[in-house]
This record gives sequence, C-alpha cells and structure tokens, in this order.
Amino acid sequence: MEPSARNIELEAAALANLDDLDSWRVYADWLLSVGDPRGELVSLHLHQANAYRSERVAMADQLRAREQAYVDAWHAWAHDLDLLEVEPRFRRGFVESIKGPLSQLEGKLDQLFERDPIQRLNLREVEDDALVRLCERRPPWFERLRYLCVSGRVGPAGAAALAKNPLPKLERLNLLGNQIEAVACQHLAGLDTRVLGALTLTANLINDDALASLLGSKQRGQWRQLYLTGNPITAQGLARLADTDGFERLEALYLRNVNAKLADFEPLLDSAKLAKLTTLEVSSAGSWSARALSERMRARWGAGYRLR
Repeated sequence: MEPSARNIELEAAALANLDDLDSWRVYADWLLSVGDPRGELVSLHLHQANAYRSERVAMADQLRAREQAYVDAWHAWAHDLDLLEVEPRFRRGFVESIKGPLSQLEGKLDQLFERDPIQRLNLREVEDDALVRLCERRPPWFERLRYLCVSGRVGPAGAAALAKNPLPKLERLNLLGNQIEAVACQHLAGLDTRVLGALTLTANLINDDALASLLGSKQRGQWRQLYLTGNPITAQGLARLADTDGFERLEALYLRNVNAKLADFEPLLDSAKLAKLTTLEVSSAGSWSARALSERMRARWGAGYRLR
C-alpha cells in the first residue's frame, strides 16, 4: 500500500491541529480527488467527531480495522529497510511521529519523511558527530518539525550544527540527558526558531555561566516553558534568571535538583520580569526551614508552586 501524491501545505495545516476539522475536511477532499483511500478514512474520522456518543463507540472498531491496513503496510515497508527498533505513531492513517535510535535511522530519514507527513521526531542514542552529520545535510524536512527530541551525548558540536538549520515550525525542543554545557548553550542561544514554546534541557551540564549564555538568546521571548531540572545552577544563576528581560511569555520553570537552596529562589518570586510565571517546580529539600518563603510562593502561584 504505497502512499499517493502529497500536498505538503494541506497536510501540514491538518496535522498541526487534530481538532481543526475544517482543515481536515479540505485535506480529505483533496485526498479523495487524487484517489488516495485515506481520504475516506479521514472523512470517517470527521463523521465520528460530530456523531452521537453511541455512534462514536460503534465506529471506533471500524476505524481501527481500517487504520490497521496502513499500520501493517508501514511496518512491512520499514522491515525491508531494517528499521526494527523504530516506533511510529499513526494519526488518521498517517505517520505523525517517529521514535528510534539515530544509528538505525541515519541514511533513511529522508525516505521516512518522503513517505509520510511526519511532524514529531524523537532520536535516541545520539552521538555528537552523528548529529553533526545529519544537520550538515540541512534536510528540508527540518522545517516541517513541530517537535524534536534528541537524547544521547550531544555537546557543543551538535548544538552548533543544530543552530545552523532553520526550525520555523518547531514548538518543542527536548535535549534531555546530553552534555550541554557553556559552549553548547552559546550555540543554542542562536537557534533559528519562530514559535519555540518549550525548551527542555533537563539533566545536562548547565552551570551559571552556561545559563547566562542561554539567557542571551534572542528567541527567549518565544519560550513558555523552560526545563532546567538536574543542572548545577546555583543562587547566582537564579538571580540572573530573575533579572533577565524578554520573558513576556514564560509561564513555567522547572528547577528541581539544582545546586541551590529553596531560599535562593526568592528573586524569582519578587521579579517583575517574570510576571507571567504561573508554574515553578523546585525540590522539596529545605522547604521546612524556608517555610515562610514557601508560603509566599504558594500564595502567589497556588497549585502552580510544586515541591517535588
């Protein structure tokens, strides 16, 4: 079951939001016009969305049965490419997400993106030089990604290579558990993004100097969520964070297991530059000795103040 013709613009509009039924209707009509049977599958999904509850339940089995043909065909195709550890996620008959080791995916990503409108890419076991090789090719599908997760041993070279690729649709970047430090943060500060709402740098090597470089990013005004848990950030870094301009959209900070006591977070509470902040997650250690401050934080952020 080979894929039919592609309309990148229509599929991107549809896959950007599963609840945007109007975009999906337009896409379904186009699929039917070019003889792609997935147009009928999409139409059935749209009918289910507007059906009575009893009808939706009855249609679920029918939809699963129809989708299974596309799932089976994809796995047979992937098996021929030896993509044995690659995990796809299907949405309405299309592969929307791919997860797997870069060592297995390298050299085959172009084929995957040519076949399906993939929006989310999760690469694991990534070495710095492997990410450099991938990024130096400047694959055009980078510009389609809405989510990118890279885990492994990525450091300065990989970060520099990633920053050279435009990522205009990227909404979430996850670099959890790599070797991101001061030089890598200098490169990440230069990422070419437009709508990067969530940046995850949990469990890296980000100290105060690295954080200072990251906070110099001209794109920081895009960030809504910043994950920095598990990094050697001290009170000095927290004070710099609290005094940084340009966080008009920042809503959530995750700072568990850093090298700071709860009392060191007071500048974040008092900062007028973090006026939009609604969530602060920190470690519970030391919260009893700083309970007055903890109560003030609870008064400001309510359930958004999280002790873990």
